[in-house]
Amino acid sequence: MDFSSITGQKEIVGRLKSSIKQNEVRHAYIFSGPKGIGKKTVAKAFAYMLLCSRPGEDGGCGKCLSCRLFTGNTNPDFYIIESRGTSIAVDDIRNMQNDIAVKPLYSNRKVYLIVDGEKMTVQAQNCLLKTLEEPPAYGVIILTTSNYNALLDTVCSRCTKYAFVKNTNEEVRQVLESKICKSGDELDFIIQYADGIIGTALDLALSDEFIPLREKTVDILLRLATEGQEKFFEICGFYMENKDSIDKVLDIMLLTYRDLVVSLAGGKENMLINSDKKNKIISMAEKFTLEKLLKNIEIVEFTRRSIKQNANFQLAIETMIIRLQED
Repeated sequence: MDFSSITGQKEIVGRLKSSIKQNEVRHAYIFSGPKGIGKKTVAKAFAYMLLCSRPGEDGGCGKCLSCRLFTGNTNPDFYIIESRGTSIAVDDIRNMQNDIAVKPLYSNRKVYLIVDGEKMTVQAQNCLLKTLEEPPAYGVIILTTSNYNALLDTVCSRCTKYAFVKNTNEEVRQVLESKICKSGDELDFIIQYADGIIGTALDLALSDEFIPLREKTVDILLRLATEGQEKFFEICGFYMENKDSIDKVLDIMLLTYRDLVVSLAGGKENMLINSDKKNKIISMAEKFTLEKLLKNIEIVEFTRRSIKQNANFQLAIETMIIRLQED
């Protein structure tokens, strides 16, 4: 719950703790960064420390009434707004404004956490603007967002922004080994795939589906280079069966093509992301030219963009397979 349990984001955590100690807490913050980077976790740790009557070095004392209510998720001075469905409506912000008009019960402050702030409708953001312009002295509002540009300029200009940075691979490994107790090649791949985002790494490590999906995707990709059109419908079937996981499938394809490029270009084995499949990668790389691999990467990226732009899924996949099998 407190800052001592947070891995990474040292600069942001240090500045937040310092603001409390020096009584320089702002009335509104925006925590911006990729989904899964830890924005909500840091925001809750910050709120915990803000509401405590006797905060310590890294968080609340854990003993005062405010802390005990907070850890029990019943502190009325801490208010979370999350989307119900796809957006945060203006009524959600109006309810928050009604609540913030009431003075805190157990602390000197009230903290409001708006999760995924980019989901606020324009009306909701304009409504929030009134509170940001004239906040009560005890109010602290924290917005988290993975799409900063979706917030109105008028909202952004009235908040203090903290941009969360990706964690190092060693920090991600530290969290996985402590919480999941995994090790070995699968863990190495998940760390590389997560690209510094601990939330993604934890989701994948806890998933029973990701590793089998990765195995099948790599197998399909390598078969694309060696098998003819007779397996076309079987390969199409794989993508149709995994339509809901297509982002993961395309990510795995791109990482595998990237490894083939590294191998063909004479890169060292320790540069491979699919390090547990290095023998297969090295032998398959000889079947490609560098030009064809780079073209395949473009084809996969194009397919991803087409699907996101609501192209017909089956047609987009079939076109991708045909183009990947072209010489």
